[in-house]
Amino acid sequence: METLISFLQTVPNTVLIAIGIALRLWVGMRRFNRRGIGGLQHFSSYFVGLATLFVEFLVKWTANILIVWGLYRALF
Repeated sequence: METLISFLQTVPNTVLIAIGIALRLWVGMRRFNRRGIGGLQHFSSYFVGLATLFVEFLVKWTANILIVWGLYRALF
């Protein structure tokens, strides 16, 4: 955990924000491309859908944290 924090402290603010935005766009594109004609997301099975949504949830929150961390460091 300490190495992750030290890495995040050495990375420039704009890179953190850009990575966060890129991750958010990647998750959004995956969700958009999964939609069928009725607008619902399609998965091959329940467990695949559950695992996919959970991983995307974690990636989305990681991206949010990176964006907020970068903005906080840029402002303070």
